Amino acid sequence: MRIFFLISALFPLILFAQERGVFENNFKKSFHTKPKLDVKLDNRFSFIRNNDVKTVGFKVGLNFNRKFKVGLGINQMLLSVERLVPDENGIDFSVDLEYFYFSPYIEYVYFNSKRWEFSLSTQLGIGGASYRFTDNNGRKKKIVESTILSYEPAMLIDYKIIKWVGIGTGIGYRLIYYKSPGVQEKFSSPEYVLKLKIYLGEIVRTITGKDLEID
Repeated sequence: MRIFFLISALFPLILFAQERGVFENNFKKSFHTKPKLDVKLDNRFSFIRNNDVKTVGFKVGLNFNRKFKVGLGINQMLLSVERLVPDENGIDFSVDLEYFYFSPYIEYVYFNSKRWEFSLSTQLGIGGASYRFTDNNGRKKKIVESTILSYEPAMLIDYKIIKWVGIGTGIGYRLIYYKSPGVQEKFSSPEYVLKLKIYLGEIVRTITGKDLEID
């Protein structure tokens, strides 16, 4: 059911890339193959109140037949966005915006070669944002928090520089479909993606001469 839900979220994008029959055939074949481990880092750049915001993500999943990648990511906003909020006496003071979320994801690779890989991706964000400040004793305190659910489709391109390391880029959009009251920010935004991919299987194969089920 989880796989079906993720595929359903990705399906509108897939229609732009390939005929439905081709996709269904790849899906049936791929999930009957033995998967390999898929590990990558990505940076997603977006905008909040006209501020450039960087969110770094670490993803671990399974790669089925170099066509479908399914897994889980952890994401953290690294660049704080400051905001002035009033205290109990109505005096404004500065707080930082923080945003952290988990992201089950799926990617569909519609073209690959020795060095290039073109894919459609979607991830569902489950997490929260908060305003925090540092008190006079140097301790961080949270004053407001919101639960946030997001949907992030993207088109991605990966390039293998050498057999151990690759880079990637892409464009997408972060759509917030639920945010509980509290944090007064608009998180929906266009995104562009930069990522670094480490081919662990190739590294192990080079050092030991043995094949591992790692992409």
